[in-house]
Amino acid sequence: MSVVEAETWAATLTVEGMERKVRELEIWVAEVRGAVVGWGAIRGDRLEGLYTDPEFTGRGVGTELLNLLEELMRGRGIPAIMAEASANAEEFYRRRGYEPVGPRTPEGAQPMRKRLS
Repeated sequence: MSVVEAETWAATLTVEGMERKVRELEIWVAEVRGAVVGWGAIRGDRLEGLYTDPEFTGRGVGTELLNLLEELMRGRGIPAIMAEASANAEEFYRRRGYEPVGPRTPEGAQPMRKRLS
């Protein structure tokens, strides 16, 4: 994600919107020595967010969170997980079995899906 894309995305955030997300999403966090280094959120069959602190990129935090979320969904009988990958995360998802399923969103995200069964 470019700086411009990040700034555009950040400009849409509101306290009310974040409070709603905390109420509506199932959010899991990854901790290292008591510090949150990543988080992932799901709702129904959708991966709503996955983030790793840049200081921990490439250490398996995102992969482990994604594995946990996929396993939770698989256990709930969800046949496929849907996600929207930012440009900087698209290859991460492709390496983990996600496939593009349509054109990019107006914001530039790539809709993706992975079969869980």
